[in-house]
Formats: sequence, C-alpha cells, structure tokens
Amino acid sequence: MMEEQKKGSQYGLTVTHGGKSQQSSILVNLLRDTSMPMLNYLAAHYGLHRIPGQSKAVLIERLLRQLPEAALSQIENDLIAGRYGHLSVDELLNVALVSDARRSGRAGVPRLDDMNPEEAVLVDSSVDYWVYVMHGYDVVIDLDRRKLKCGCPYFEFSSRRQAICKHIACGLTMIPEVYARKALIDLLLSREYGGPHTPRWEFDHSQAA
Repeated sequence: MMEEQKKGSQYGLTVTHGGKSQQSSILVNLLRDTSMPMLNYLAAHYGLHRIPGQSKAVLIERLLRQLPEAALSQIENDLIAGRYGHLSVDELLNVALVSDARRSGRAGVPRLDDMNPEEAVLVDSSVDYWVYVMHGYDVVIDLDRRKLKCGCPYFEFSSRRQAICKHIACGLTMIPEVYARKALIDLLLSREYGGPHTPRWEFDHSQAA
C-alpha cells in the first residue's frame, strides 16, 4: 500500500482532509475523461455492484467515496498509463506541441527540422538537471524544480502561455528517455487534468542559465 501511495504522490495528488484524503484534480478529471464502459469495469473490478441507470457523475462519486486510497492510487496510475504509457518521447512531445498550438490558437507547431542535436553543447548536468547551449541560447531542463528555461526570442512570448520552444523540445529528445517521458507526462497531466492545487511547471525566459 505504501508503494502505491508513493507512485501517486509523485504528482502531488492527495491532501489530507477531514481524516480522509481529498482526491486530486488529476484523478477526478481523468475519471471524467474515461468512458462509461471503462468506469463500469473499474467499479466491478473493485467490488462495487452495478446500479442500473446511474449517471457517470454518480458512478465517479461512488468510486471516489467508497474505494480505499490504495485502490484510487492504482486506478490513477492505470489511467495515466492508458493515456500516455504507450507513447514514445517524440509522440509525447508532439502531443505537447499540438496542445500548445491549440491553446494559443496557432495553426502550426514549432519546426524542429533545423535543430541538430550534434550542434547542442551540454554545459552542466546532474541526475535530473541539464543545461545546454543551442544556437547561442541557454536551455535548462530541471525536473526537480519543474522548470523549463530558454533565452530565445520565441520563448519570450511562448513562455507566457507555457508553450515549449524548439530548443527545449530538442533538449527533451537528448536527455535520457526515462526522464524525458517523466517530464512530458507530468507536464501534460498538470496542463490537461490539473486543478488549482496541482504542481505546475515554471517557464522561464532569460539569457543566463
């Protein structure tokens, strides 16, 4: 049970409230974005009897109210895996870029064909922190602090909308895959399914790393 709670806690998903954990916005919104047949399957799998004619909202409320925290944590992880677990780094990156374009009303996404990873210079790194210089711009990917940083002119504007520039996108393809997937999934979850208390990523435009 402790291991399952730790998996869920990596996204900051539960808060103690009145003796019971108040479920995260991410879990609630994932459930709302799940089909009714799948919700019925989950309810049956965890021992909740089916009530004919019940609405989706009522079924979600039953799941949140009646299932223990360990089961809800497992459901959350399963739903996250179902949405993003099969996607590669390039596919996750494309989802993020398309989402950026949709939210900002742009017709297209940043072109990455002029980004040559061999031209990027790694100037600093640790387990979950990387600093590159690309096209003369400092690019920082900081998983621990949920921070993305670039000094390019495009990011000066896109950072205000929490949109990724081509330099950060290129950097995410160069760091180890496990960390890139973790960063992109966390970013997508916070933007697509998060609420006011969900940890957010910081988008910082500045020249100095």
